[in-house]
Amino acid sequence: MAKFRNLSAAAAVLALLAGVAAAAGPESAPEDAAAFTTLVVQPTVSPRPVDAADGRTHLVYELSVVNETSLYTRIDSIAAFDPATGAPLGEWKGDALAAILRLNGRLPGLTVRPGGSAYAFLDASAPAGAPVPKAVRHRIAVSRFMPSPDDKEKLVPVDPKSGVAATASFEGAETAVDLRKAVVVEPPLRGKGWVAFNGCCADLQHRGGVMAFDGVAKIAERFAIDFMKLDADRRIFVGPADRNESYPTYGVPVYAVAGGTVVEASDGAPERIPTKPREPITIANAAGNYVVVDIGGGNYALFAHLKTGTVAVKPGDRVKAGDVIGHAGDTGNSDAPHLHFHVMDGPSPLASNGIPYAFTDFAGAGRLTPDNERLLDSGGPANVEAEWRSGPHKAELPLDLEVIDFPEK
Repeated sequence: MAKFRNLSAAAAVLALLAGVAAAAGPESAPEDAAAFTTLVVQPTVSPRPVDAADGRTHLVYELSVVNETSLYTRIDSIAAFDPATGAPLGEWKGDALAAILRLNGRLPGLTVRPGGSAYAFLDASAPAGAPVPKAVRHRIAVSRFMPSPDDKEKLVPVDPKSGVAATASFEGAETAVDLRKAVVVEPPLRGKGWVAFNGCCADLQHRGGVMAFDGVAKIAERFAIDFMKLDADRRIFVGPADRNESYPTYGVPVYAVAGGTVVEASDGAPERIPTKPREPITIANAAGNYVVVDIGGGNYALFAHLKTGTVAVKPGDRVKAGDVIGHAGDTGNSDAPHLHFHVMDGPSPLASNGIPYAFTDFAGAGRLTPDNERLLDSGGPANVEAEWRSGPHKAELPLDLEVIDFPEK
């Protein structure tokens, strides 16, 4: 009986390609031949447009990337464009690409190892008022590497003689755009000085939370915001940092954002101690005390980390916009008192997909500057770029680190 080497399917394909190249030469490939991309790239969702506070319409979605070969493949750039007009919608390379690409396994860099995978968390956008594309297509550039014959720990560019080019650029991973408008809801909070932490669209604290339920990737927190309040002197807390009562956010009323029916409500989770190690976080306790309201149209609003003993509704209750449903607290997966808010396509706080929403009205009061990373440690005062998109906003989504004044009603 003949003996055969145990080749993986991907390795066998590479061997076959190399054999073809040796026999025919790479220049013999027809001009319309499909590009050998090394990577399988697929959109996770059809993005829905949302007008945001920066004066642009955003399409927020992800590309799932899987390396099905035995080659190491570095992603060098990703560009998004409207395939109908060619209009650019975004380009990511260098540091900008590193900021939105996450290798699964939390590995560093831009190189997807053999059998490895990654997500690219994209935010394609166009000026508000511009026609919304019906689809988004991508142009992706990659470089391919293999272990050095002399040092297996060192990667070297693929030898072109193998029939696989060391670099390649290809177009594809097209996704249709879901042209339904973003859900418009009333603000869940009132008063001045609210900061939108971990918000849309480049920050991955929320967006990076890809979870698998029933074999399907879900990103419930795609548009989630952690709201924390600054006092009149732009401080997150005043007094001991390890006391919830030191935070202006703690205990403020939280309001229903639309009429609907309460489908989930949970109370009794203990308050955390800010700055202290948190209890082990599980899927069951991540939201702490929370409320989910079915606001109609297949849309559900989540209010999480509520103060213990303040949840004012139960499943089956009908609420209207402006009803108090609880008070902001520090429960569950929380570092300090805040309100976690997002809208999703199902009743589960995690086993759902986050969908875009906008608030009926708010006033922009600037944006925190990047040097505020240690704000929760220092206590402020926060440095605010006061002129950034200041003034009234209607039916728009606040963006990451924006300072917002919600109407007093």
